[in-house]
Amino acid sequence: MQSVINISRAEHYNWYEDARPYSVSPQRRFSSRQNRASESVRPSDRSLFAWFVAHSEAASRIGFVACVIFYGLTAAYGMSRTGQWDELRQSLATRTNELALMAGLEVKAVQVEGQHHLKETEIAAALGPREGVSIFKFDTDAARERLKRNGWVAEARVMRLLPSTLVVELEERTPFALWREGGKLAAIDRSGKVLSLAERTDFPNLRVVSGAGAAAPAGEIVDALNAVPELRDRVRDIERIAGRRWDLVLDSGLRAKLPATNFAGALADLSAIAAKNPAGLYEIAEIDFRVSSQFTLQLKDGSEAGRKKFLSWLSKTRESRNEKL
Repeated sequence: MQSVINISRAEHYNWYEDARPYSVSPQRRFSSRQNRASESVRPSDRSLFAWFVAHSEAASRIGFVACVIFYGLTAAYGMSRTGQWDELRQSLATRTNELALMAGLEVKAVQVEGQHHLKETEIAAALGPREGVSIFKFDTDAARERLKRNGWVAEARVMRLLPSTLVVELEERTPFALWREGGKLAAIDRSGKVLSLAERTDFPNLRVVSGAGAAAPAGEIVDALNAVPELRDRVRDIERIAGRRWDLVLDSGLRAKLPATNFAGALADLSAIAAKNPAGLYEIAEIDFRVSSQFTLQLKDGSEAGRKKFLSWLSKTRESRNEKL
């Protein structure tokens, strides 16, 4: 016996809904697919999907802005590769400078603080040309670097003071001694850095050291001489010999040869000789302290008569020597 199924009643009982999906309405098919897709993803993915669905308009705007930024950066990169970016930047800088000048912001005055030895012409040269330059276009960093190239300048600051003034603050190095070499005289600081060429009359109270390589170690010998004031005021010149030791030339013409190291003891002995027998210094041409624990003399009159005269002079009392003088 063949069974007959009524189609309309079968659809009513949903017997073959899955076998014939085309029999389901389009709205039900869409809802079914959406539910299955939502069930197949993780909860975090579902929340992201829901956010995009809820903010589809904002996401579209974000995408549009991102595209604009991307194409803008691409165009800027192309301009920089072809040199057009530099031309555009220069054109904008020129126009900005013109507008600032029209507003009265041209550099018209320079205020300098901390200047002692640096000359006005050196400061002007370091700052560079300022005519037709606005206060904003002036390169303060470059001016600062140019100032620091000068030997006198330890530190410098260049600032803008609106509407039209540059403020220059200087920290100058302190001159410590004068260094003579090759017929030229230069002021140096304690570390031996050359500050500038100088004249003896510019720094009458500074010690003079001479010879190749005398600048860097000058601080040590000058400090040692300052510790023996009886000798310090009689030293006329301090010479560097072979880049390793010092010779002192006194006002009497005596040359004292100091050892390469530990010359404080030699200076103390020479100071004692100068204090006890000041007139005897004029009889001595050279005194050598290079051998430790002893020194040798060379008289100006090296003859036998001259030696006897000097020894005889030493054997007398100080009072009798002074009377003879």
